[in-house]
Amino acid sequence: MGVRDIRQRYARSRIGQFWLTLSTGIMVGALGFVWSGLWKVSVGELLPFVAISIVVWNLISGTLSEAAAIFPATGSMFLNQGMSFSTAIYGLIWKNVLIFLHNLPIIALTMIVFWIPVRLDVLLVIPGMILVLLTLAWASYVIGIACLRFRDLTQLVQSALLIAFFVTPVMWKPAQMGAEKAYLLSFNPFAAMLSVIRKPLLGEMPTAQEWILATAIALGGFLVALPLVGYCRRRIIYWI
Repeated sequence: MGVRDIRQRYARSRIGQFWLTLSTGIMVGALGFVWSGLWKVSVGELLPFVAISIVVWNLISGTLSEAAAIFPATGSMFLNQGMSFSTAIYGLIWKNVLIFLHNLPIIALTMIVFWIPVRLDVLLVIPGMILVLLTLAWASYVIGIACLRFRDLTQLVQSALLIAFFVTPVMWKPAQMGAEKAYLLSFNPFAAMLSVIRKPLLGEMPTAQEWILATAIALGGFLVALPLVGYCRRRIIYWI
């Protein structure tokens, strides 16, 4: 399902799915140079940060945004055969993971151009990625069910993700917020999910608080989501 969606989007295109990489690379370059001037930060310092942040943010926001409409979009399959509803969620996540992998060369290129050393800390990206994908799994299922039952919530999810983009350190560094307001990032789950992937790639170590928050969101969210999914899964077919 995930591969099919990407192929359908870029059918009859010569470049195909590599438009994903090209468009993301152009956006990263434009934002990196513009925001480095606005924040008075060197391009070499800000551009790798922005490149990693945008690629990871696209994975997170793209999955959650599409989750809001995943069951109406795939409803015909469930009406015709007894398939688990989680199949649509896994297909959605796999699709966005493939897009993430297509964009990895952008991160690699910025790290090479700006001489960011690769240390053993980079292996921490693996547990960080696992935590992010676990979070996306339960969050996508919950958002998909909620937006299927209450269709107006779809617009609310889109608006919430747009606001989250600006209040999360994607195009600006946490240090720029200032010490007096840094505590606000402690309540931002997106900031923790970004940090456990971004910091190891930049040669930094995520703080214990960031690991704890990311783990609590991933595992704690499952404990909350499973009873809800179990209660609603037999009703989903009627809401479709």
